[in-house]
Amino acid sequence: MKKIAGIFILFLIIICGGLYFVLPQNIDKNDEIKIKIEHYMGTAEVVKDPKKVIVFDYGILDILDNSGVKVTGLPKDGLPKFLEKYLDNEYINVGSLKEPNLEKLYEIKPDLIIISGRQEPFYEQLSKIAPTVALKTNSDDYMKSFKANLETLGNIFSEKDNFNIEFDNIQNSLKEIKEKVQEKNLSALVILSNNGKLSAYGLKSRFGIIYDYFGFKPVEDIAVSTHGSKINFEYILEKNPDYIFIVDRSAVVGGDVSANKAFDNNIIKATKASQNENIVFLDSEVWYTATGGLKSTNTMIDEIKQNLK
Repeated sequence: MKKIAGIFILFLIIICGGLYFVLPQNIDKNDEIKIKIEHYMGTAEVVKDPKKVIVFDYGILDILDNSGVKVTGLPKDGLPKFLEKYLDNEYINVGSLKEPNLEKLYEIKPDLIIISGRQEPFYEQLSKIAPTVALKTNSDDYMKSFKANLETLGNIFSEKDNFNIEFDNIQNSLKEIKEKVQEKNLSALVILSNNGKLSAYGLKSRFGIIYDYFGFKPVEDIAVSTHGSKINFEYILEKNPDYIFIVDRSAVVGGDVSANKAFDNNIIKATKASQNENIVFLDSEVWYTATGGLKSTNTMIDEIKQNLK
Protein backbone atom coordinates (compact mmCIF):
# COMPACT_ATOMS: atom_id res chain seq x y z
CA MET A 1 0.00 0.00 0.00
CA LYS A 2 2.84 2.38 0.92
CA LYS A 3 4.51 1.55 -2.38
CA ILE A 4 1.35 2.45 -4.35
CA ALA A 5 0.97 5.71 -2.40
CA GLY A 6 4.60 6.59 -3.12
CA ILE A 7 4.14 5.96 -6.83
CA PHE A 8 1.00 8.12 -6.83
CA ILE A 9 2.78 11.01 -5.08
CA LEU A 10 5.69 10.74 -7.54
CA PHE A 11 3.20 10.83 -10.40
CA LEU A 12 1.61 14.02 -9.01
CA ILE A 13 5.04 15.67 -8.67
CA ILE A 14 5.87 14.87 -12.30
CA ILE A 15 2.50 16.19 -13.52
CA CYS A 16 2.76 19.40 -11.49
CA GLY A 17 6.33 19.91 -12.60
CA GLY A 18 5.30 19.58 -16.22
CA LEU A 19 2.47 22.05 -15.80
CA TYR A 20 4.93 24.53 -14.33
CA PHE A 21 6.81 24.65 -17.60
CA VAL A 22 3.74 24.48 -19.86
CA LEU A 23 1.44 27.02 -18.22
CA PRO A 24 2.18 30.80 -18.20
CA GLN A 25 4.08 31.87 -15.10
CA ASN A 26 3.24 34.77 -12.80
CA ILE A 27 6.12 36.95 -13.97
CA ASP A 28 6.36 40.34 -15.57
CA LYS A 29 6.68 38.93 -19.06
CA ASN A 30 3.04 37.83 -18.80
CA ASP A 31 2.07 41.45 -19.38
CA GLU A 32 4.43 41.98 -22.33
CA ILE A 33 2.29 41.11 -25.30
CA LYS A 34 4.15 42.16 -28.41
CA ILE A 35 2.47 43.40 -31.57
CA LYS A 36 3.80 44.31 -34.99
CA ILE A 37 3.22 47.93 -35.99
CA GLU A 38 3.60 49.04 -39.58
CA HIS A 39 4.47 52.71 -40.11
CA TYR A 40 5.70 54.88 -42.96
CA MET A 41 9.37 54.09 -42.31
CA GLY A 42 9.06 50.36 -41.70
CA THR A 43 7.82 47.84 -39.14
CA ALA A 44 8.42 47.68 -35.40
CA GLU A 45 7.69 45.01 -32.81
CA VAL A 46 6.19 46.90 -29.90
CA VAL A 47 5.17 45.88 -26.40
CA LYS A 48 1.44 46.35 -25.88
CA ASP A 49 0.76 49.23 -23.43
CA PRO A 50 4.46 50.19 -23.08
CA LYS A 51 5.55 51.80 -19.81
CA LYS A 52 8.50 53.96 -20.89
CA VAL A 53 7.37 56.05 -23.86
CA ILE A 54 9.38 58.76 -25.61
CA VAL A 55 7.52 61.16 -27.94
CA PHE A 56 9.09 63.53 -30.49
CA ASP A 57 5.89 64.98 -31.95
CA TYR A 58 3.62 67.41 -30.12
CA GLY A 59 0.50 66.33 -32.00
CA ILE A 60 1.08 62.73 -30.91
CA LEU A 61 1.86 63.97 -27.38
CA ASP A 62 -1.50 65.76 -27.44
CA ILE A 63 -3.27 62.48 -28.32
CA LEU A 64 -1.52 60.51 -25.57
CA ASP A 65 -2.10 63.29 -23.03
CA ASN A 66 -5.79 63.31 -23.92
CA SER A 67 -6.06 59.56 -23.28
CA GLY A 68 -4.07 59.59 -20.03
CA VAL A 69 -1.07 57.64 -21.36
CA LYS A 70 2.00 58.41 -19.26
CA VAL A 71 4.97 59.74 -21.23
CA THR A 72 8.51 59.36 -19.89
CA GLY A 73 10.38 61.87 -22.03
CA LEU A 74 10.11 64.40 -24.84
CA PRO A 75 11.95 67.39 -26.35
CA LYS A 76 10.89 70.41 -24.33
CA ASP A 77 11.86 73.19 -26.74
CA GLY A 78 8.89 75.01 -28.25
CA LEU A 79 6.21 73.19 -26.27
CA PRO A 80 2.77 74.72 -26.92
CA LYS A 81 1.14 76.30 -23.88
CA PHE A 82 -1.60 73.68 -23.66
CA LEU A 83 1.11 71.03 -23.17
CA GLU A 84 3.36 73.01 -20.85
CA LYS A 85 2.76 70.60 -17.94
CA TYR A 86 5.44 68.49 -19.65
CA LEU A 87 8.05 71.12 -18.74
CA ASP A 88 7.95 69.62 -15.24
CA ASN A 89 11.03 67.72 -14.08
CA GLU A 90 8.86 64.62 -13.87
CA TYR A 91 9.37 64.34 -17.64
CA ILE A 92 12.85 63.83 -19.05
CA ASN A 93 14.19 66.21 -21.69
CA VAL A 94 15.47 64.04 -24.53
CA GLY A 95 17.03 66.67 -26.80
CA SER A 96 15.41 68.85 -29.42
CA LEU A 97 12.89 68.20 -32.18
CA LYS A 98 15.72 68.25 -34.72
CA GLU A 99 18.37 66.46 -32.69
CA PRO A 100 17.51 63.69 -30.18
CA ASN A 101 19.85 63.18 -27.24
CA LEU A 102 20.91 59.60 -28.05
CA GLU A 103 23.01 59.22 -24.91
CA LYS A 104 20.07 60.19 -22.70
CA LEU A 105 17.81 57.76 -24.56
CA TYR A 106 20.27 54.91 -23.98
CA GLU A 107 20.14 55.73 -20.25
CA ILE A 108 16.33 55.68 -20.17
CA LYS A 109 16.01 52.34 -22.01
CA PRO A 110 12.54 53.15 -23.36
CA ASP A 111 9.96 50.57 -24.42
CA LEU A 112 8.86 52.75 -27.34
CA ILE A 113 10.04 55.83 -29.24
CA ILE A 114 7.58 57.74 -31.43
CA ILE A 115 9.02 60.10 -34.05
CA SER A 116 7.77 62.22 -36.94
CA GLY A 117 9.29 63.93 -39.98
CA ARG A 118 12.00 65.99 -38.30
CA GLN A 119 13.60 62.94 -36.69
CA GLU A 120 13.66 60.78 -39.84
CA PRO A 121 17.48 61.09 -40.23
CA PHE A 122 17.86 59.46 -36.78
CA TYR A 123 15.46 56.58 -37.40
CA GLU A 124 18.13 53.85 -37.71
CA GLN A 125 19.98 55.02 -34.60
CA LEU A 126 16.81 55.31 -32.57
CA SER A 127 15.63 51.86 -33.70
CA LYS A 128 18.79 50.39 -32.15
CA ILE A 129 17.86 51.93 -28.79
CA ALA A 130 14.19 50.86 -28.73
CA PRO A 131 11.31 49.96 -31.04
CA THR A 132 10.70 53.15 -33.01
CA VAL A 133 7.44 54.07 -34.75
CA ALA A 134 7.28 56.95 -37.24
CA LEU A 135 3.93 58.81 -37.42
CA LYS A 136 3.09 62.09 -39.10
CA THR A 137 0.13 64.09 -40.31
CA ASN A 138 0.42 64.23 -44.09
CA SER A 139 -0.30 67.55 -45.75
CA ASP A 140 -1.93 65.91 -48.77
CA ASP A 141 -4.72 64.45 -46.60
CA TYR A 142 -4.86 65.63 -42.99
CA MET A 143 -7.79 63.53 -41.83
CA LYS A 144 -6.70 60.30 -43.51
CA SER A 145 -3.29 60.37 -41.83
CA PHE A 146 -4.83 61.62 -38.56
CA LYS A 147 -7.15 58.61 -38.52
CA ALA A 148 -4.27 56.23 -39.34
CA ASN A 149 -2.24 57.65 -36.44
CA LEU A 150 -5.16 57.22 -34.05
CA GLU A 151 -5.59 53.60 -35.18
CA THR A 152 -1.89 52.86 -34.65
CA LEU A 153 -1.82 54.48 -31.21
CA GLY A 154 -5.13 52.83 -30.32
CA ASN A 155 -3.65 49.41 -31.06
CA ILE A 156 -0.51 50.11 -29.04
CA PHE A 157 -2.21 51.65 -26.00
CA SER A 158 -5.56 49.78 -25.96
CA GLU A 159 -7.48 52.98 -26.74
CA LYS A 160 -8.95 52.04 -30.12
CA ASP A 161 -12.62 52.42 -29.17
CA ASN A 162 -12.07 55.78 -27.47
CA PHE A 163 -10.09 57.12 -30.42
CA ASN A 164 -12.78 55.98 -32.86
CA ILE A 165 -15.37 58.00 -30.93
CA GLU A 166 -13.10 61.06 -30.83
CA PHE A 167 -12.43 60.82 -34.58
CA ASP A 168 -16.12 60.46 -35.43
CA ASN A 169 -16.95 63.57 -33.37
CA ILE A 170 -14.26 65.57 -35.15
CA GLN A 171 -15.37 64.33 -38.56
CA ASN A 172 -18.98 65.32 -37.83
CA SER A 173 -17.90 68.82 -36.75
CA LEU A 174 -15.87 69.26 -39.94
CA LYS A 175 -18.78 68.11 -42.09
CA GLU A 176 -21.11 70.63 -40.44
CA ILE A 177 -18.69 73.52 -41.07
CA LYS A 178 -17.92 72.42 -44.63
CA GLU A 179 -21.60 72.40 -45.55
CA LYS A 180 -22.00 76.00 -44.34
CA VAL A 181 -18.85 77.19 -46.12
CA GLN A 182 -19.76 75.55 -49.42
CA GLU A 183 -23.33 76.77 -49.19
CA LYS A 184 -21.98 80.35 -49.09
CA ASN A 185 -19.30 79.55 -51.71
CA LEU A 186 -16.60 81.16 -49.58
CA SER A 187 -13.00 81.59 -50.76
CA ALA A 188 -9.94 81.81 -48.52
CA LEU A 189 -6.22 82.40 -48.52
CA VAL A 190 -4.00 80.86 -45.84
CA ILE A 191 -0.83 82.83 -45.15
CA LEU A 192 2.22 82.13 -43.02
CA SER A 193 3.72 85.37 -41.73
CA ASN A 194 7.41 84.99 -40.87
CA ASN A 195 8.83 88.17 -39.41
CA GLY A 196 6.92 90.21 -41.98
CA LYS A 197 7.63 87.92 -44.95
CA LEU A 198 4.57 86.20 -46.42
CA SER A 199 3.98 82.73 -47.86
CA ALA A 200 0.70 81.44 -49.27
CA TYR A 201 -0.53 77.86 -48.92
CA GLY A 202 -3.04 76.05 -51.09
CA LEU A 203 -4.56 72.61 -51.53
CA LYS A 204 -2.59 69.62 -50.17
CA SER A 205 -0.26 71.93 -48.23
CA ARG A 206 0.55 71.91 -44.52
CA PHE A 207 -2.56 74.08 -43.98
CA GLY A 208 -4.59 72.34 -46.69
CA ILE A 209 -7.24 71.25 -44.20
CA ILE A 210 -8.74 74.75 -44.63
CA TYR A 211 -9.66 73.85 -48.20
CA ASP A 212 -9.92 70.06 -48.12
CA TYR A 213 -12.04 69.62 -45.01
CA PHE A 214 -13.39 73.06 -44.04
CA GLY A 215 -14.54 73.59 -47.61
CA PHE A 216 -13.09 77.01 -48.50
CA LYS A 217 -12.22 77.61 -52.15
CA PRO A 218 -8.55 78.45 -52.83
CA VAL A 219 -7.99 81.75 -54.64
CA GLU A 220 -5.93 79.91 -57.26
CA ASP A 221 -3.87 76.78 -57.80
CA ILE A 222 -0.95 77.50 -55.43
CA ALA A 223 2.05 75.20 -55.90
CA VAL A 224 2.50 72.69 -53.09
CA SER A 225 5.65 73.52 -51.13
CA THR A 226 6.88 72.92 -47.59
CA HIS A 227 7.61 76.61 -47.17
CA GLY A 228 4.69 77.88 -49.25
CA SER A 229 4.75 80.30 -52.18
CA LYS A 230 6.20 83.75 -51.54
CA ILE A 231 3.66 86.54 -51.95
CA ASN A 232 3.22 90.22 -51.10
CA PHE A 233 0.33 92.35 -49.85
CA GLU A 234 -0.57 93.41 -53.40
CA TYR A 235 -1.15 89.74 -54.28
CA ILE A 236 -3.61 89.43 -51.38
CA LEU A 237 -5.57 92.46 -52.58
CA GLU A 238 -5.54 91.19 -56.16
CA LYS A 239 -6.98 87.79 -55.16
CA ASN A 240 -9.27 89.42 -52.60
CA PRO A 241 -10.59 86.28 -50.84
CA ASP A 242 -13.62 86.22 -48.55
CA TYR A 243 -11.43 85.06 -45.67
CA ILE A 244 -7.75 85.53 -44.85
CA PHE A 245 -6.32 83.05 -42.35
CA ILE A 246 -2.94 83.95 -40.87
CA VAL A 247 -0.43 81.77 -39.00
CA ASP A 248 2.23 83.87 -37.28
CA ARG A 249 5.50 81.93 -37.19
CA SER A 250 7.18 84.75 -35.27
CA ALA A 251 4.76 84.15 -32.40
CA VAL A 252 6.21 80.65 -32.09
CA VAL A 253 9.92 80.98 -32.85
CA GLY A 254 10.41 84.69 -32.19
CA GLY A 255 10.87 87.68 -34.48
CA ASP A 256 10.81 91.45 -34.66
CA VAL A 257 7.67 91.85 -36.76
CA SER A 258 4.42 90.28 -35.55
CA ALA A 259 1.72 89.31 -38.04
CA ASN A 260 -0.68 91.79 -36.42
CA LYS A 261 1.79 94.60 -37.08
CA ALA A 262 2.63 93.42 -40.60
CA PHE A 263 -1.03 93.23 -41.65
CA ASP A 264 -1.90 96.65 -40.27
CA ASN A 265 -1.58 98.51 -43.58
CA ASN A 266 -3.76 100.28 -46.15
CA ILE A 267 -3.49 97.52 -48.76
CA ILE A 268 -4.95 94.93 -46.38
CA LYS A 269 -7.58 97.41 -45.18
CA ALA A 270 -8.80 97.62 -48.79
CA THR A 271 -9.57 93.88 -48.96
CA LYS A 272 -13.12 92.65 -48.49
CA ALA A 273 -11.87 90.25 -45.80
CA SER A 274 -10.73 93.24 -43.76
CA GLN A 275 -13.86 95.27 -44.46
CA ASN A 276 -16.07 92.33 -43.44
CA GLU A 277 -13.87 91.57 -40.40
CA ASN A 278 -12.91 88.19 -41.85
CA ILE A 279 -9.18 88.34 -41.22
CA VAL A 280 -8.45 85.56 -38.74
CA PHE A 281 -5.19 85.26 -36.79
CA LEU A 282 -5.05 81.57 -36.00
CA ASP A 283 -3.52 79.99 -32.90
CA SER A 284 0.02 79.71 -34.26
CA GLU A 285 1.23 77.25 -31.63
CA VAL A 286 -1.50 74.82 -32.65
CA TRP A 287 -1.39 75.31 -36.43
CA TYR A 288 2.41 75.49 -36.68
CA THR A 289 3.73 73.09 -34.03
CA ALA A 290 1.00 70.72 -32.83
CA THR A 291 -1.28 69.70 -35.71
CA GLY A 292 -2.52 66.13 -35.70
CA GLY A 293 -3.55 66.03 -32.04
CA LEU A 294 -7.02 65.59 -30.55
CA LYS A 295 -7.11 68.84 -28.62
CA SER A 296 -5.25 70.74 -31.35
CA THR A 297 -7.62 69.56 -34.10
CA ASN A 298 -10.62 70.49 -31.98
CA THR A 299 -9.04 73.91 -31.38
CA MET A 300 -8.63 74.34 -35.15
CA ILE A 301 -12.29 73.46 -35.64
CA ASP A 302 -13.41 75.87 -32.91
CA GLU A 303 -11.41 78.74 -34.41
CA ILE A 304 -12.94 78.33 -37.85
CA LYS A 305 -16.44 77.79 -36.46
CA GLN A 306 -16.29 80.89 -34.23
CA ASN A 307 -15.14 83.10 -37.11
CA LEU A 308 -17.62 81.78 -39.66
CA LYS A 309 -20.47 84.22 -40.31
